[in-house]
Amino acid sequence: MRFAALSLPRWPTDRLIARAAAPADDADAPFVLTLAGAGGERLHALTPAAEAAGLTRGMGVADARALAPKLRARPADPDADRAALVRLARWCGRVSPWTAADPGDPGLDGVLLDITGCAGVFGGEDRLLEQLVTETRALGLEASAAAAPTIGLAWALARIEAPASQTGWTAADDVHGVLEALPVEALRIGTTAARLKRFGLKRVGDLLTRPRADLAKRFGTELLRRLDQAAGVERESLDPLQPAASLRARARFAEARTTLDGIKAGAETAIERLCRDLAAEGLGARRVRMTLYRVDGAARDLVVGAAAPSRDAAHLARLVNERLDRAEIDIGFGVDLIEAAAALAEPLRAVQSDLAGEAAAGTDLARLIDRLSARLGETAVLRATAEDSHVPERAGRWTRASGNPAPSWPERPERRPLLVLERPEPAEAVAEIPDGPPRRFTWRRVRHHVARAEGPERIAPEWWRAPPGSGSGRTRDYFRLETDEGRRFWLFRDGLYGRETDRPRWFVHGAG
Repeated sequence: MRFAALSLPRWPTDRLIARAAAPADDADAPFVLTLAGAGGERLHALTPAAEAAGLTRGMGVADARALAPKLRARPADPDADRAALVRLARWCGRVSPWTAADPGDPGLDGVLLDITGCAGVFGGEDRLLEQLVTETRALGLEASAAAAPTIGLAWALARIEAPASQTGWTAADDVHGVLEALPVEALRIGTTAARLKRFGLKRVGDLLTRPRADLAKRFGTELLRRLDQAAGVERESLDPLQPAASLRARARFAEARTTLDGIKAGAETAIERLCRDLAAEGLGARRVRMTLYRVDGAARDLVVGAAAPSRDAAHLARLVNERLDRAEIDIGFGVDLIEAAAALAEPLRAVQSDLAGEAAAGTDLARLIDRLSARLGETAVLRATAEDSHVPERAGRWTRASGNPAPSWPERPERRPLLVLERPEPAEAVAEIPDGPPRRFTWRRVRHHVARAEGPERIAPEWWRAPPGSGSGRTRDYFRLETDEGRRFWLFRDGLYGRETDRPRWFVHGAG
């Protein structure tokens, strides 16, 4: 048996940076993820820049900001990290059909692979590991890999020996010879490693010379189990991910279809078969890929998206037909095979209809979005979605309506003007008292006199997103103003007078 381990020492932060979910305007600034802990938020995962600034895991955020004033921080999401690691493990199926996600504390995340019989396809284990690591690094992830006869040894080598090499590290079948030179952290025993070191047991070889009964009595049987697994004495098998269901259906023709109507009819047949498969799995398609295969071997893909999961064959076929009408397809000498695949599928809940048999209004809206997207293009149909932020300019954004889940909104949203500017615009204002509303203000070179004012609505800064110079690190006091002419504006004072600044600035953020 041969196993490989892929180590991802900075998985939580690399994942966010790779998908541009973390601030990227200053790549050299320290960036950390935080989790709630004893005494408040504490550092959970760090980038190399954060470690170079002297920050460590478990440190309080306030202490970290004292060491690194330009620190960027955002809350960690361990559940999203684990889900993304499962997706990466499936992606590693290009190297081996047997893969498993191996989540752990930050620095210990990774993927395990059973590569028995796979190395020959790549020209040897070295080439296999090289391709695995190179392609993983191309995703923006720091990675190293190792192969060994046991899972435990491969896990250890990927994290201890492989990082010093360019791609990967391959261990021969002499398990004991390699294992005894490794530090005790290589055994996947967590905090027990620190206890062993306090007793002078720093290498695995130190454990192999000690009586097993004494080790079990003082450090527990888990230590012996991990030691036996790494050495191959106790068999440890990989629990691979189950292959994803193949949700695709085909319509094959004895004679090639050479007209658009004939292709549409074939597409409807493939979609009907796909919807039967979706119903059997309790799923609905959010994105359907149609592939038209010409008799000369060429293929053309068409993709349609749905605002909500659907297995309504008539609805999906209508979307495909509208895309076919818009697309300029060269069918050559004809199409003899059409494939419909659910590129994105989700569980589909039953929809309660009324006494007249009509579906809920949400279903009609989803179908309207689908048809508009099919006719105008998916990027032309947008809808507002709520974001997890109380700062007005970040509380919502426009997203593509098709192919994305319906947004959820707070039951009691805050009052906001009819028009909220994308970015607050500076204004000159005069207030009677430092903490009071303005009596007059000038915006876009026009002076306004305030007749009535309501407020303030105080909005605290989001400290975890406060890049230097952005103004988001100060408290805002919002006021609703009505001018002598009856116009209404939404202004805020940036900064608390006497506490955060001696000269607060004013901004117009909305109107109406």
